[in-house]
Amino acid sequence: MKHPPAPAVFWLMGLPASGKTTLARRLLAHLAPEHPGCGLYDADEQRATGLLRDLGWSPEDRNATIRALSHAASQHPIGIVTLVTSTPVEQRLAASLLGGRLHLIHVRAPAELRYARDALRSSPAYRADPAPDAPELSWTEPERTALTLDTTAPISVSERALCSFADDVLRDGSAP
Repeated sequence: MKHPPAPAVFWLMGLPASGKTTLARRLLAHLAPEHPGCGLYDADEQRATGLLRDLGWSPEDRNATIRALSHAASQHPIGIVTLVTSTPVEQRLAASLLGGRLHLIHVRAPAELRYARDALRSSPAYRADPAPDAPELSWTEPERTALTLDTTAPISVSERALCSFADDVLRDGSAP
């Protein structure tokens, strides 16, 4: 079933293990009862099993990733994306593809917390010998986002802020 273009795409960006996926899943659980058909596209999951299987971390592959996730998310009534989106160029590409539907949300946590969280994963995002184009090496703090969440606080604090923001966007048709 083809859906009309998404009225909103909530794009959670941040370094690996900052909390993007956890918050995105909680946002999906919050929105889905009133907005059936929401789509969640987590870049790590899509690289492992989905539409990003053949893409890596080169600049070309990262642009292709942004294009694929933008397209996929926009096919749902509400789209949710998680992706490092590490440079202003990548952020502008997402904005050019999604226009006013895009709501960039910066999820951040200090390095020591991210590394500790990552150590708990079965397949760490941080590698002992990362590739030169790995996102953690090329990260640029975003200049403009619709919302910034610091996940050093209990996750419930960030979850409430994210869900409240999304409710406001969907109710008013724009960010507060």
